[in-house]
Amino acid sequence: MSWIEASAPARVDLAGGTLDLWPLHVLHPGSKTINVAIDREAGCRVRGGSEGLLVRSRDRGFTKRARSAGELLAEPATALVGSLLEALEIEEELEIEFWSGVPFGSGLGGSSALTVALLGALEKRSPRNLSVMDRVDFVRDVETRVLGKPAGVQDYYPPLEGGAHIIEFLPGRTSARRITVDPKVWEQHLTLFDSGVSHSSGMNNWEILRARLEGDPAVAENLESIRTAAADMAQALIRGDFPAMGAAMDREWSARRRLAPVVSTPAIERAIASALSAGAWGGKACGAGGGGCVALLSPRDRTSAVREALSQLGEGAVLDVRVVDRGLSVS
Repeated sequence: MSWIEASAPARVDLAGGTLDLWPLHVLHPGSKTINVAIDREAGCRVRGGSEGLLVRSRDRGFTKRARSAGELLAEPATALVGSLLEALEIEEELEIEFWSGVPFGSGLGGSSALTVALLGALEKRSPRNLSVMDRVDFVRDVETRVLGKPAGVQDYYPPLEGGAHIIEFLPGRTSARRITVDPKVWEQHLTLFDSGVSHSSGMNNWEILRARLEGDPAVAENLESIRTAAADMAQALIRGDFPAMGAAMDREWSARRRLAPVVSTPAIERAIASALSAGAWGGKACGAGGGGCVALLSPRDRTSAVREALSQLGEGAVLDVRVVDRGLSVS
């Protein structure tokens, strides 16, 4: 039997993360989240099997046999596959192999990219009428079941469509505007640095969400500052104004790092300080922070110096990444 193979890109969030969690964007009207797809991808391949379900992770080196999706759900390493199979109501015997080029705990939305890739490979086997389904809401619910904590929606647009996105949250509706990206131009300004310490996005976001709902005034004020910085980022992205994007990123991080003690780390602080000293406009931790990657924007004539300064830190590593205009691919 032939394989169906699928891949989907991860993303770098540029501003407005966490506000994609309901009801934070309701409490902060005008919220937006801005991100861009990158060439670190998650992928999978699927074909008909025998004797139940056989799931393999190519990069983690494990194999799991199961008789049902419920058995996969019970194991952390295969829970995402199990959750998706149950949501798609697929009961046939399958062989599923998956992999990821996204560092674990990087804050780049690797698990969301994998969920989208798996959906692309599996959806034609589902007996459900998926034409009436909102794909973003669907994969959010699949991943939330595995996380056990609220998940936002920003991570799913780049894997599905590629490019940059301005995701705006309106009462009763989420509007996503896709912006075409030129990888060569972004390469001149965007740097991604892996701090070498993984993070827990679900836990970090949950602490922030809980504090806001409990009425913490400092958290409310900082989220509002993030909202205004994200609005500026959106306008700068539309104009292709990288200096303004860098300034918005700097203001966003200034507010974000004050949200909770878990958001920043000494390694993240050292990386951003080093990049700023080398001429970067701004930088921020990716995703919910607490570890993972740091995104930085700099003038074209300072980007090499920024990357060199980061490489001299003696910790972490500059990642070789580029933005991409392509999303989910199925063959």
